[in-house]
Amino acid sequence: MRTGIASSVLARCPRLVTRFGMINQRPAAKSLICLAVVVCWSLTVPAGAVEEIKVPFNFAWGEAAQRLEDSLKRVQAHVVDRKKVRNRQCLVVEGIPQRLLQRALFYFDNDALNEIELHYGDSAWDAERYGNFFDQTRRNIETKYGVGRVVARQKTRDGEILETLIGYQWTQDTTTLVLYYYTAENGSDSYRLLSLHYRGY
Repeated sequence: MRTGIASSVLARCPRLVTRFGMINQRPAAKSLICLAVVVCWSLTVPAGAVEEIKVPFNFAWGEAAQRLEDSLKRVQAHVVDRKKVRNRQCLVVEGIPQRLLQRALFYFDNDALNEIELHYGDSAWDAERYGNFFDQTRRNIETKYGVGRVVARQKTRDGEILETLIGYQWTQDTTTLVLYYYTAENGSDSYRLLSLHYRGY
């Protein structure tokens, strides 16, 4: 990772994912019968290996900011920035003891936790290592929560910077998880980031 492009990208990080931004049919009688058979069969088959998507670090949606900070202090993590992002309070935290975790962003709406964004990576990695890490992370998530839905796969150019964003999403009743792999390249200068976004309802 080169510091020039990295600092530029991180400065506008909250805007990146945002920028990269069913036909109803009335079934025939036979289709309804088939659907009923499938539903009955599914009720007799034990649930698969899909696990519940849990809030990271044993937190809970709706947690107050001060209580969360107190918990983080006990593991010697520290808040390095506080900012407003779309009318939500955001705490940027570093030092959480988890392998390859660079920082965590905690978002609060009316002092209630409703999103956690985790940034992973290693400044010594090249494009191949990051790509392999992304693929392995996606496969690990799919073993827990099933196959993810592709929500982003695109390239755009911002001036001289070529940006690429790939994203997969898993949705459950109370939590949505999105895995993003973002790259920004300007000649030999590059920045890469793998992030997990947990959003509560």
